[in-house]
Amino acid sequence: MKTLILCIDRDNDLGRKANFPSPIIGREANLRAAEALALADPEDSDTNCLFAAISTYDSLINEGQDAEIVTICGDISVGLNSDTKIAEQLDEVLKKVKADRVILVSDGAEDEYIIPLVESRIKIDGVKRIVVKQSQTLEGTYYLIKRLMDDEKLQKRFMLPLSIVFLIWGFSAILGAISVGFSIILMVLGFYLLVRVFHMEKMLTQIGREIITGLRMGKMTLFSAILAILMVIISLVSAYRLLEGRELMAGEYVIQFINQVLWWMIAAGLLVALGRVIDAYFKEKKVLWTYSILPFTAIAFGLILSASLNILIEVAHEKSLHFIFTQRILSIPFLAKIIGGLLVAFIGSVLYHILEDIYKEEKK
Repeated sequence: MKTLILCIDRDNDLGRKANFPSPIIGREANLRAAEALALADPEDSDTNCLFAAISTYDSLINEGQDAEIVTICGDISVGLNSDTKIAEQLDEVLKKVKADRVILVSDGAEDEYIIPLVESRIKIDGVKRIVVKQSQTLEGTYYLIKRLMDDEKLQKRFMLPLSIVFLIWGFSAILGAISVGFSIILMVLGFYLLVRVFHMEKMLTQIGREIITGLRMGKMTLFSAILAILMVIISLVSAYRLLEGRELMAGEYVIQFINQVLWWMIAAGLLVALGRVIDAYFKEKKVLWTYSILPFTAIAFGLILSASLNILIEVAHEKSLHFIFTQRILSIPFLAKIIGGLLVAFIGSVLYHILEDIYKEEKK
């Protein structure tokens, strides 16, 4: 029965600091890797894991057991990228080594992520966790914090939000608006936690790249999106100021608020779509004919929703259902909006199908 001594470097310190490609198979290769990492960064816990793995391997060999030692590395982008690389390398190692069981050597920080990945491929007979002994003096704590601040992963995860918080607090103190600064800090921290929980880092990075590309290439989509955001903000502030001070119930306030910003929101959405159509035509030489129905559906939706909101507002003030039905629902303004919305939607649908037939024929 062959035992595999497996040491896993999930964030690829060996590759980044010691320039050692993985997988690293064999005692001599792992010893050279451990020495190289120890010289590159004597305080890295992965160095201790490597030496512990070598020590475990020697113990098994001295007992007359068949064993092999392997180190595999992930990626600095800890998560899906690193675990995919680890899985690929582990499959490659198991094909070469032909082991029956594995002893996992780890610093204990990320066992919960690594163990299921290994267990799905080979039986784990033991996990050896390496805890590095450190001085508890004030000087040692200070030096440990200093080393942590130099770590690239911790800089992005903890130092960046802390620096933003301190900057906001400092500026708000200078301007004499501590309460406003504290509110902004809570919003920033809330947004940061939201991004971390829903893993939106890549999406935000992509948005940033799109903005830079749009500025560099003069994309209309970017400028129309900025104008649309300004329109939405103006509409929200205007609606709030308009309804400020009125004695309204919560439900009525929400209906009134939506009614005030409805057409601004529709206009903002159409503006973004117009920018995309212009970019597609001039930059990509494409006609986005599928967007042709968008103005019709947006206007139809606006007319029908606006009429419905007006009725709901009347319901909040009028108790007689008979009066509401005869004087409001059967009124000319309400029926005009409903019929107008249905008519606009019908025209948009007919136009969409006509354009669909035309462009399908052209494709053929």
